[in-house]
Order: sequence, then C-alpha cells, then structure tokens
Amino acid sequence: MLFSLLARLPLSVKVWAIQQIAFHVVGLGFEYLDNTNALRKVRARETDTRPYKRLLPKVLLNQCLVLLPCMAFCEWAGLCFTHKGYISTGRALLSLPVLAIGHDVVQYITHRYLLHQPNLKLMRMLRHSVHHSTTAAKGISACYMSAPDFFLEIVLPYLVPLALVGGGGADLRFHSLVVASGAFGGIYEHSGYDLALAFQNVPQEKGDAWYWKFLASVIADIVSTRAHHEHHSRGQVSFSDGFGSPGLCDTIFSTRWDMVPKHREEIEREWRSQSEQQTANLKYM
Repeated sequence: MLFSLLARLPLSVKVWAIQQIAFHVVGLGFEYLDNTNALRKVRARETDTRPYKRLLPKVLLNQCLVLLPCMAFCEWAGLCFTHKGYISTGRALLSLPVLAIGHDVVQYITHRYLLHQPNLKLMRMLRHSVHHSTTAAKGISACYMSAPDFFLEIVLPYLVPLALVGGGGADLRFHSLVVASGAFGGIYEHSGYDLALAFQNVPQEKGDAWYWKFLASVIADIVSTRAHHEHHSRGQVSFSDGFGSPGLCDTIFSTRWDMVPKHREEIEREWRSQSEQQTANLKYM
C-alpha cells in the first residue's frame, strides 16, 4: 500500500524527498563529527555554538515551503522532471558539467548583484545576513537563511540550469545524483572542515617528492573550503567559487578571494551591523 502510494507521487516530490534524506543524513553525520571531534585535525574553523535543533526549523521551512513548491511548479510547467524514460549515459555525462557551470553563473548573478548589492534597503529586505551569521561552521547552516535568500541562492541556481539542459527527463537516478551531490557539497562547504589541510604535509625525502607534492596540491584545491570561508568572513569575495564549483565567474570578474585585497567600508559596516543584530536576536530566542 505504502509503495503503491509513493509510486503515484509526482517525480518532483520524489526527487525532493531524496534531497531531504541526503541533506539531513549528511547533516547529522557532520553533527556527529562535531560532537565527537573525530576530524579535529581538518577543522579549519571553530564550530558554531548554536545547537543543531536551533538551526533546523528555518532550514525545514525553506525546504518545505520554498524548494518543494518550486520543484512542483517546474514539473507542472513542463520545465523539469518531465517526459518518460531514462536519459542516456552520454547525455547525463554532458549535462553534469553544464549544470555545474550554470549553477556557477546563476548563483554569481543573484549572490553578487542582489544579495550583496550595495543598496542598504535591498540588503535589509533580502536579509542575506541571516545566512552570514552562521560563519559557515556548521553543516546544516548551508540552508539556514531567509526565504528570499534561499530562493535566489539555492533554488534558482539548481532549477534554472536544470531546465536549460532539458529538465533531466524522468530519470530518477540522474535527479538523485544531482540533488545528493549538491546536498553533500553545500553541507561540507559550511561544515567548518577543510580536507585540504590533510594534504599540506607531503613527503620531502623521496626522489619523486615533486610528484606527490603536485598530486597533493591538486587534491587540496579540489576539496578545499577556503573560498567559501573567505566569503563568509570578508563578504565581497568568492560569490560562487567554492567546493564543487568551477569558479568561472569569480575568476573572470576578479572577485575570487585571492584576487581581492580590499572591499568597501560601507558594506562591511552594514554586514557587521546585521550580523551582530542576528546574533543578538538568536540569543533571546
């Protein structure tokens, strides 16, 4: 009976459910690591002192009241999650890098030109500072943000590129891969851990030390969360550059964290003011 009911659900709802399972299983996994200090050697930032359960309600509201309706609308409109059958392996392999680039472009546009727009009224209306109050030091904080922020920074960068590549068809395997990898990437990037730290010490005595040093450097670049940490601490850098992202826009427009030495004092003051206000509000919740 239960399986029959699940089979009748719209594909968008099934994919959303898989995303929820992936996000919260991975999120709880990182919460366990925080509580046990199992990966303390690769912790780059101090753990957010707010408990998991305090961040969870806002995360669930965003996922249930923003993400789910948007996914269902895309299926109803024929933009995504439509057509029968599986997509070919070749098409799936071609779609994945296009999705990554599309995510990079859409997130850069919304993140830089709306969420970090030097218009104080717009900044206060979108309340991106809610997300920045977390300091990217607890995995679940990846989706801890205001509803407008969540729509602009999470929903659009996911669904717009997906629609542009044909919507992914009705292939549940393909959609599951996309949402599960996205969930892991977002949580890891906000967890406070940086696996790149594990590759800092490379062998120096072997004759082929140069090879290991090069390999360690490549892996460290791939798994690094430094870019998003710099964004949370500095504000006006690395708008879409981070773990799992090609970082094209930040590189092209020279906003990558290692390319921007300074940013505007007025915006920094506003971010500090909003972050302090958010922290003060949370203390009294």
